[in-house]
Amino acid sequence: MSETGIGARVKRKEDHRFITGKGRYVDDIVLKNQAYAYFVRSPHAHATIKSIKSPKWKPEDGVIAVFRGEDVVEDKIGGLICGWMIHSKDGSPMKAGPHPILALGKVRYVGDHVAVVIAETREQAKAAAARGSMALGMSRLLTRSSFVTCLALAKACSVAPLSPSDHSNTALSGDTSWI
Repeated sequence: MSETGIGARVKRKEDHRFITGKGRYVDDIVLKNQAYAYFVRSPHAHATIKSIKSPKWKPEDGVIAVFRGEDVVEDKIGGLICGWMIHSKDGSPMKAGPHPILALGKVRYVGDHVAVVIAETREQAKAAAARGSMALGMSRLLTRSSFVTCLALAKACSVAPLSPSDHSNTALSGDTSWI
């Protein structure tokens, strides 16, 4: 291995402060009137949102606000963008569907953000999220694990209806002569 170029060791500037305990992390920042967010996430990969409920909060609960996807739309807050644009093997651009910051109507992956609780402390936000309730309607097909059922599900349940094939793009890489 050479001293410079590909494969050369790159000395990092920040390592010393982290290994000596002098690193500064976002979690270390404390500001006046700071609030904390706790995201409620979906335990399912594909389900419809039937309801999201939160109890009435008392001042001592420390809850400032609870937001759902509908609240974000109502406030005209846009979604997340695709970080890069790729093209399909035929040269057509990727079909990037909407990606709301909080799920709207259905969840599309395990961990999809369903709601966010804003509170005065991290502990209050987490506790408030646990007191709320979320009802997700899951297809019976999703609870089975056979390959045939997965194929049927892929045809029956569109995750992101962007095109007739429900694909954002089709890409090939490497030696494709055997396909």
